[in-house]
Amino acid sequence: MKTQKIITMDNEQFSAFLDNGILVIREKRHIFHLAQDVSEIFSLYDYLDSVLSSKAYKALAMFARSEESLRIEHSRFLSRILSGDIGDGRFLSSRTFSGDREIPYLDRFLNLVNKYILSLSTLNCMTVFAGQGTVSLFYLNTGLAYDYRIVAEDTVFENLNLDLGLVTKGSGYFLPRLLGIRKATEVLQWKSFSAEDALQLGLVDQIVPVSRLEEATMQLVSGNEAQQLSSTLLGIRKLFRCDIKELERSLELEDNLIKERLNSEDFRRTFAANRENSAS
Repeated sequence: MKTQKIITMDNEQFSAFLDNGILVIREKRHIFHLAQDVSEIFSLYDYLDSVLSSKAYKALAMFARSEESLRIEHSRFLSRILSGDIGDGRFLSSRTFSGDREIPYLDRFLNLVNKYILSLSTLNCMTVFAGQGTVSLFYLNTGLAYDYRIVAEDTVFENLNLDLGLVTKGSGYFLPRLLGIRKATEVLQWKSFSAEDALQLGLVDQIVPVSRLEEATMQLVSGNEAQQLSSTLLGIRKLFRCDIKELERSLELEDNLIKERLNSEDFRRTFAANRENSAS
């Protein structure tokens, strides 16, 4: 009972509960909508960090928040990061970009995402990511750490960082291993692509009607063949996706590239121009 209470969660960002031994997590709001409150931004990843090592569930199903578009929210999110003003002004200070040794909130967020990806890659149970609507490249990248990805027919993947010359977190490890370096390089230069494109590339495993996304996902993790499929997927993961040291190296390099780009004058000029164009 105590373990179930820890796993059960319900706040403004997400809900989590056990359903016949399946840990079901439903995102209520995308992270870009949470820029007003630092604790909200970290809450999902803090929760995942605390429960991913639990043995209280036999499979994990993550339902990402459906969005129509995230461009405006993404722009506002980055704007507050650069100005050091996220609601209460405490999210990032100017010292973040001046080499100060104190760990800023940006580092904390990157660290939490890194731990999330690493934990998923070593989790000893089946994991499934379910998405629909507009899905950011960030969510696709973290989704690649799951064993299986199901998306609805209306899904469109959007690279919100492309025009800014900014590396999206999670781009460097799974994508080139699935597609090869040449194709991964090409895909990372697409502004958007459809669910069908992702299926042909092997980035998602199944496309279903919007009305069947819930049913198909839960059937996959709890159906009669789930246990056999889980063992197969875990074996495949250990064979092909278990180079933890290389994954850690890739995530660290991404962090450095992201902070280096955010700290550059060219990024600030590009971002300012991008905001002006969006407003006109």
